[in-house]
Amino acid sequence: MEKIQDINEIEYWLDKGNIQNYFDTPNLVFHGYRYEKGEYITVPDKKMDKILFLVEGTVQIYGIREDGSLSPVNQIVSPTILGDLEFPNEGVTPFFTETKTQAVCLSLSIKKYRNQLDCDTRFLHTLLQSYADKLKFFSLADTVTTTLEERVLLYMENICPMHEINGIETAIFQLRCSRRQLQRVLKQLCDNEKITKVGKGRYKLIT
Repeated sequence: MEKIQDINEIEYWLDKGNIQNYFDTPNLVFHGYRYEKGEYITVPDKKMDKILFLVEGTVQIYGIREDGSLSPVNQIVSPTILGDLEFPNEGVTPFFTETKTQAVCLSLSIKKYRNQLDCDTRFLHTLLQSYADKLKFFSLADTVTTTLEERVLLYMENICPMHEINGIETAIFQLRCSRRQLQRVLKQLCDNEKITKVGKGRYKLIT
C-alpha cells in the first residue's frame, strides 16, 4: 500500500468517482491509497477506522469457513464503497478484501467525521443501497436451484448490470463453480438461444 501524497491526484479521483455526490456534509477531507495486486485492504482481525471508496481496480471479498475453504461474498469493480457493513458495527469486519488488480481507494476517517456522517442523509442512503446490493447477492448465492444453468440465468437477470456477464473470472467466483462448468453452461444457453455471446468473456441475456 502506498499513500498518495499529490493533492491534485486525490482531487482527480474525487472528481472521477463523483465522491462528493455521496454526501450532504461539505468540506470533507479525503486521503488516497494505491494498492498492488494481491494486497489485503481489509482483514477480520483489524477494525476498519475509515470508509473506503474504490475508484480504480477490482477487489474480491470473501470469508473463510471453519474447514479453511473460501466463502465467496462478492467480486466488485470500481466505483464502489468498502466499509458499509462495518460502519454501524464499530469497524468490525468478518471478511477479507483482496485486490485482484492494481487499485486506488479514497478514504474518509470515521473517527473524525462520525457525528457528521451519522446525520448525513445522503451518505446513509448510499450506505443502505450498497448494503442492499450485497444482500441481493447473498440471497442469490443461497438460492437452492437444481442446476448451474438456473443459477446462471438468475445471476444474469438479477445481479449483472444490463443483464450481461462481463468477465468469466468474476462469474466463476460469484457462482461458485469451475471455469469448465461455467463455459459448458454458457455454451448450452447460447445454443438454446437464452443468451448471446457479445464479445470475449461477455454474454448477454436475451429478454
